[in-house]
Amino acid sequence: MPFKLVIHSLLLVSSVTLCLAEEYNLFGFAGLGYAIEIHLGHPPQKLHVLLDTGSSTLAVASVARNDITTYFDVRNSTSAYDIGDEVFAKYTEGDWSAKVVTDYVSIPSVPLAPEVRADIALITNAHDFFMNGSGWQGILGLAYPAIGARGTDNTVTPWLKSLDEKAGRTMSFSVKLCGPTSPVVTTHYGQFEILDDVSKNKNHNRTFYTNILRERWFEIGLLSIRVLHSKKSSPKDAMASVILPFNETIKSNYEIIDGPIGKECKLLNAQKSIVDCGTTNIRVPGDIYNKIVGEIEEAAKNANILILNEFWYHGETACWPEPRHFSLPWLAVDILDADNDQQYFTVEYPPEIYMRLMSSHSGDGTMSEYCYKLGIEPGDTAVLGAVAFEGLQVIFNKEAGKIGFQTSNCGPQTRITGPHNASQPLSKLCNLATPKKHYTAVETKIAQWALAVALTVSMGLMFYLLAPRVRSSLVKSLRRMPTQISLSRTALVEEVA
Repeated sequence: MPFKLVIHSLLLVSSVTLCLAEEYNLFGFAGLGYAIEIHLGHPPQKLHVLLDTGSSTLAVASVARNDITTYFDVRNSTSAYDIGDEVFAKYTEGDWSAKVVTDYVSIPSVPLAPEVRADIALITNAHDFFMNGSGWQGILGLAYPAIGARGTDNTVTPWLKSLDEKAGRTMSFSVKLCGPTSPVVTTHYGQFEILDDVSKNKNHNRTFYTNILRERWFEIGLLSIRVLHSKKSSPKDAMASVILPFNETIKSNYEIIDGPIGKECKLLNAQKSIVDCGTTNIRVPGDIYNKIVGEIEEAAKNANILILNEFWYHGETACWPEPRHFSLPWLAVDILDADNDQQYFTVEYPPEIYMRLMSSHSGDGTMSEYCYKLGIEPGDTAVLGAVAFEGLQVIFNKEAGKIGFQTSNCGPQTRITGPHNASQPLSKLCNLATPKKHYTAVETKIAQWALAVALTVSMGLMFYLLAPRVRSSLVKSLRRMPTQISLSRTALVEEVA
């Protein structure tokens, strides 16, 4: 691609990004996560923090470092209060230690998140945590308090819990990640918002729900991750499947070679399966990883796509002089349905989800190089990372204890099919935890009224059955009293009443 054309494309993307700045409040770069601007303290200091559903602590840099240029200077805030605790947090990659203060936190781009006083971990030492060029100086954890950063005596209270306490209810939120703005740039964008009513579906697409199994991470019933192998179809059919609108039901052009739910689901959930936008890739246990990548590698060979072994199994990048459109199979993720233990739904991802554009840079000024990396990696814990959010709007309905998945109006043409039926209960087959029962505000109100009615009926029945004995005992007591103690009688009657 000519150098001038690249410059024009970048300018066009920049102008589009500026126009969308009000709607999209998450921005980042390939592999470095999505960040949001927050204001800390009085007067407010602006920082960018990584949005993370895999942790629960708000932590920011508090001293100058070689790998970041901005940090929160607590000395310049008149509203900071030093709690005196020291805490430590360890992530899959990296760790930090910090001291804890409380101060005011606000997110101007999230209207339903008012300013609130919250715990902030001020990072003093960090190892492999901050990333050069990431554009963020801290992390905003959105998961449950149970996994918060801990000290000797206390756990850091999450920002979202402080928000709950101020609002007087459990706050739900949604995360929409769009990925790169075009095939030739690596800038990512998305949207984070607090929800006032999760029943309102803004983009009118169907929402598929799964239960949060345990309130630590956002742990779900992940049943399988598999490769969808294409049926033989004409180029016309293939093109038609690409240009359909997002909000229409798209019939899959793929068939399942083996049954989708098998013994592998036990391996996926042996530790936990979580939804975590703070992790970049889709992570699966080693045996499943080898199977998935082996099938994709074979498909690449059949499509005459030359990619070295280091790309598939050693995390290396593969580069070409032009941006690539990969003719590779789709990836399917099967997730347990919230309302029926013998049903599941399937999220289907196109190959651009796992063939991630990492960088595009100019060589001699006339030719650019486009480098890609595999968006799937091996690990002990199954994780649906940020790439699994792209093309979707993911709704974290904490009040009901559910996570909803719906196709969004940006990003890759990810699609959702289902619900599909299974021949046996899936929770038992996959050794899944039993989700905690949650009640919505309406259900809670109904339960309260029902309890009040039941209590009233029970008390009335008990009084009816005991009334003769109470009356007889009361009469006997009154007869034994001296006649001159009339005030005591009055007192007795009032006490019984």
